[in-house]
Amino acid sequence: MASPPQMPYDPRYYRHRRPRSTAGPIILIAVGVMFLLMNMHVVSWPRMGWFFATWWPLLLILFGVIRIAEYTIARSQGGPAPRLGGGALFLLILFIVMGLSASSARHVNWQAFGDNVDVNPGWDGMFGEKYEFTQELSQPLPGDGRIQLDTDRGSVTVHVAENGDSPVKMVVHRHISADSQESASKFNDQQKPTMSVDGNILRISSGEHVAHVQVGFGMGPRIVTDLEIWAPRKAPLQVNAGRGDVTVSQRDADVKISTTHGDVQAEQIKGNVEITCQRGNVRIGQVTGDVHVEGRADDVTLSEISGVALLEGEFFGDTKLSHIGKSVKFHSTRTDMELGKLDGDLSMDSGDLRASSVAGPFEVRTKAKDIRLEDISGPITVENSHGEIDVRPKAPFGDVTLNNHQGAIHIVLPESGGFTVEARSSRGELESDFPLNVTRNGDDHVAEGNLGKGGKKLQLTTDHGTIEIRKG
Repeated sequence: MASPPQMPYDPRYYRHRRPRSTAGPIILIAVGVMFLLMNMHVVSWPRMGWFFATWWPLLLILFGVIRIAEYTIARSQGGPAPRLGGGALFLLILFIVMGLSASSARHVNWQAFGDNVDVNPGWDGMFGEKYEFTQELSQPLPGDGRIQLDTDRGSVTVHVAENGDSPVKMVVHRHISADSQESASKFNDQQKPTMSVDGNILRISSGEHVAHVQVGFGMGPRIVTDLEIWAPRKAPLQVNAGRGDVTVSQRDADVKISTTHGDVQAEQIKGNVEITCQRGNVRIGQVTGDVHVEGRADDVTLSEISGVALLEGEFFGDTKLSHIGKSVKFHSTRTDMELGKLDGDLSMDSGDLRASSVAGPFEVRTKAKDIRLEDISGPITVENSHGEIDVRPKAPFGDVTLNNHQGAIHIVLPESGGFTVEARSSRGELESDFPLNVTRNGDDHVAEGNLGKGGKKLQLTTDHGTIEIRKG
C-alpha cells in the first residue's frame, strides 16, 4: 500500500503557522514557584537568593534541553522547530544578566554592608522573622565606682536609681531577626549581656561580642539590643555605643558618650559632658559643668549650660545655642567662632548666623552666610564673604571690625556711642546717618571721622557691596 503523499514544504505557510517554543513559559513557571515559596515563608529570601546565585545556570541548561527536544520532535514530524519569540529572547538575556549579578553579589560581605550603611529598620523582615527576648541583670557598684557601658546596636537609656545604695540594674530588650525561633534562641545564647566589676569600674556589655561574618545573600541573624539602666545618681558614666540612640538624665557626675550612629540626649547633669559622635542629632541641656561636642553631627542643641561650650568638627544641620554661662567656641572647616558669654540665643545653619544678647569679645570667621548680631557688647570681629553682615552693638562698647567680600555691611549705632570710624566700600556705595567725611577715590568710597567724642575703633571694609551706618 502506497504511503499518502506528503505536502511539499512551503515556507510561506510555516511563516504564519510555525509554533512558538515552550521554553520561556516553563522557565517563567519555575521562577513563579520560587517567588511563591518565598511568599509562603517556606524558603527565606536570603536562602532563595543564595540558591539562585549558585544554581541559576541549571535553568539555562533546562532551556537548552527543552529547545533540543522541541527541535528533534519537530524534525521527526517533518515540520520546522518552534521559533523563539522576541519576548522569550529578551527574558533570556535579562535572566543571564541577573544571574551573573547574583553570582557576583554572593561574594559580598553583606553583614559588613548592613553594619556600615543606614539600612531602614523597617527592612528587618527581609532577614527573617523577628523574635523578642527580655532579660534583667543587677550588680552592686563599688565604692566611688564608675560605670562603663559598651553596646554595638541598639538604644541606651540611663535612669536614676531611686536609692543611691541600690545595685545597678539593667533590663535588656533584645530583638533578633532570624529564620526560625531555634536560630534566634541559639544566637541569643551566644550573645549574653554581662555586668562585671573591674577595680572600681562596673563594666556593662550588651553582649554582641561573637564575631559574625556573613558572605552571601543572607545577612545572618540581625540583633538589636535596647538597654535600660538604673544607676546611682553620683556615679560617673561612660557610654560607648555603635548604632543606636543614647539618652542620659539626672546625673550628679561627669558623663562621657561616644556613638557611631545615633541621636544623643543628655539633660540635668551636674558635671561635665563630653560627646563624640559620627552621625545623628545632639541635644544637651541643664548642665552645671562644661560641654564638649566633637566629631560629625546633624542638628546640635545646647541650652542652659553653666560652663564652657566647645564644639569641634563638622555639623551639617542646625546649631542652636542658648544661655551659655561662659565662653562658646565653635570650630569647623568652614566656620571659626568664639564669644565670651551667651545670655540670649544663637542659631546657625549652612546659610545663616543669628545671635542676640552676647557678651564679647565676639569673633567669627566664616563664608557664604548672612550674619545678624543684636545686642552685642564688647569687641566684635567679623570676617565673611558672599553674604550680608548686620550688626547692632550695645554698651559697653569695644572695637568693631567688619570685613566682607562681595556682600553688604549694615551697622546700627546709638547716637550716644563714641567711635572713630574708618570705612571703605570698593565698587559699592557708602551711606551714613552720622556726619562723616565721605570721599570717592576711583571705585572706592571712603568715610572717616568721629562719632560723638570718638573712642573705640569702627573699621568697616567690603567690596562689591554697600556700607550703611545707621542711627538706632
